[in-house]
Amino acid sequence: MSGPPGRPLGGIRGPFKGFEEIRVLDFTKLLPGPYATQILADLGCRVTKIELPHFADGARTMPPMIDGVGSTFWMVNQGKECLRVNFREPDGLKRVRALAAEADVLIEGFRPGLMDRVGLGAEDLMALNPRLIYASLTGYPEGGPWRRKAGHDLNFLAVSGFLAAGGGAPSMPATQVADLAGSLAATASILAALVERGATGRGRRVTVSMAETAHSLLPIPLGEALAEGRDPDGPRWWNGAHPFYRLYETAGGGRLAVAALEKSFALALLDALGLERLRGLADDPLAHAETLAAEIGRVLRGAAAAEWEERLKDKDVCVTRVLGLGEARAFMDRLRTEARRTT
Repeated sequence: MSGPPGRPLGGIRGPFKGFEEIRVLDFTKLLPGPYATQILADLGCRVTKIELPHFADGARTMPPMIDGVGSTFWMVNQGKECLRVNFREPDGLKRVRALAAEADVLIEGFRPGLMDRVGLGAEDLMALNPRLIYASLTGYPEGGPWRRKAGHDLNFLAVSGFLAAGGGAPSMPATQVADLAGSLAATASILAALVERGATGRGRRVTVSMAETAHSLLPIPLGEALAEGRDPDGPRWWNGAHPFYRLYETAGGGRLAVAALEKSFALALLDALGLERLRGLADDPLAHAETLAAEIGRVLRGAAAAEWEERLKDKDVCVTRVLGLGEARAFMDRLRTEARRTT
């Protein structure tokens, strides 16, 4: 596929020299695996997406559509060669095994055991190609009792503690956090294995569980739970209790993200809002959270979010406007364009 990617994914601005020699076989579908191999493609790797003719990637037809394919598929399959081959049949299997014999990386996202049953398991292909890095992206740990349990992103976030970590009633995340974090972990593991192969001359097996990766995204709440011997209860500084680290409403219904955690930022914000009289409370903002939040909120409700963005643009206060998707896309495009002009 070709066309403007609407990214780069993960802030990557490739391609990088040397990656054009890396050949990747992609047996994944939907979002997690394709996001990982999209990053590899953005780096410059030669990615071949393998699909069964009768069981293609379901994201291809998932509306809404862009250029004749589902928008999700379009977003995470740019610059890949797409090859439909029935590897469940002898001729197709022979063809895919020949590709694997020359590949550097293979990534698959099936339930454990399926690739072995069709003759494309890790042990078999790594015997055929000792330099192959064979990566599996799974929902739950591959060797554990839930290795074959069906699941999607919301399930992985639920069992990882992610959904409950914010205190109060769990809420739906804005995107597939576990899927995408698992993708990034898989990409990092594959790149590490490529570096290792440069030293040893041999590939290795790589496995990444999305549930485990989601759990690893909670260093602050998990750390507090371990330190206190119990789960954090109620709002904490990182989920709304801190008056200098929360979302505030503005006139007209817009919102500002205030993240003035350090005292210097907090003092600068109070000064910028005309609240100099509250500077003494910034020594212990959590102890004075109610007073600070009420006053900051009162002032911010006096103007629209865009007006505050303009007023504060030259202030060192860690305040940004909460953008809608269309605004965010235009903003990121502008940032990238301006960055290219100065590098």
